[in-house]
Amino acid sequence: MVILRNIDIQEQFNYLTTIDNILDKEVRQISGNKKYIDKIVPEYLKLKYSQKEILANTFSDNIRRTAYENSIVSLVATFEKVVFAKYRSTYGIIRNIVSANTNKSVDFYKSRERFVNDKIDRLSGIINLFDGLISPSQLKNLKIIKDHRNYIAHGKRDVTPPLIEFKLFEVAEILDNIISEIESHPSC
Repeated sequence: MVILRNIDIQEQFNYLTTIDNILDKEVRQISGNKKYIDKIVPEYLKLKYSQKEILANTFSDNIRRTAYENSIVSLVATFEKVVFAKYRSTYGIIRNIVSANTNKSVDFYKSRERFVNDKIDRLSGIINLFDGLISPSQLKNLKIIKDHRNYIAHGKRDVTPPLIEFKLFEVAEILDNIISEIESHPSC
């Protein structure tokens, strides 16, 4: 059983593993019984995959891969939601500190908030902020997960997929551990 500290990551992981569990039980029925596909596919797909064993196996492999890929995208999106919420609230605190503790001359007032970067809107920007805040191994894993998510989300345009594919629970644990590491960092 995977226990995650961040409630958003845990909840999303629970949904995804439930879907995976249902899918696994259904797809397992296909092995040795290709006609079972007709019970689980939409009406318009009946008899399309159940006629040949090779088509049935290809269908079940593809549906598992698609579920895994969508789960990766979903977990990373949840991670981004959590991290960007933390980043935005930290930005607000820093902006208020800068506003309260700086000279308010006209020229400086126009530029002082440029010292605080509120323009980070991509995961890669957040990853750059994490450099030095989280362990190098966690940073490396996060970059691998980001690259994998990008490969999937951007239509697999790259010639080759990322070299490492984590299991879904590993992705959830890595993302959860990074959030915990950030929350426990003394400078955060």
